[in-house]
Amino acid sequence: MSYTKTIGKTALALILCLSLPVYADGQPGQFDYYLLTLSWSPEHCAEVPSDKLQCDGGKQYGFVVHGLWPQYNKGYPDSCSTTPAVPEAVVQEMLPIMPSEKLIQHEWEKHGTCSGEKVGEYFGLIKSAFQTIKIPDAFANPGRQVNISAAQIRKQFQDSNPNVQMAVACKGEYLQEVRLCFDKAMHPKTCSSGVRDHCPASTVIMRPVN
Repeated sequence: MSYTKTIGKTALALILCLSLPVYADGQPGQFDYYLLTLSWSPEHCAEVPSDKLQCDGGKQYGFVVHGLWPQYNKGYPDSCSTTPAVPEAVVQEMLPIMPSEKLIQHEWEKHGTCSGEKVGEYFGLIKSAFQTIKIPDAFANPGRQVNISAAQIRKQFQDSNPNVQMAVACKGEYLQEVRLCFDKAMHPKTCSSGVRDHCPASTVIMRPVN
């Protein structure tokens, strides 16, 4: 994504939504579980239509990867070490599911450095995790607006992915992203109490893929 403004908003929204403290002095590899966050691309493109990489060219993205975030049971580590930039080969490999070079670099610096994994291994985890998630058929490529509740979104994901535990996040009445909890071996696990739905409206609007 073209995230100069969006990254800042997303980071703030994460803190507000999860109501968890950030620990900037976290140690690489010292955390309790992962949060795989998938963004609903049509919402981003409605907000930032100038993002040509993600929003132009008929790519028709639905759910894309925002990040894989190491979590404590209360709070999460942040920017655990200073490391070189993500290699170009890794960036190119990730773009089909994470369509923003800036986001890829940002996610490594902020979250990946806390995983204890090398850069290639961290993004390999992201790719493998994303491939294991079956996007519900109703959300695969909707050409029309979908009106649904957060609970129904969660149920459809859980029906398609047994044992998955997750939360749904919105921006106002619009779906922004879903957050799925995994242990360090990337098996579904129960989310901590701070990971919860953040959709103030009873009806969630999923913008169409177009």
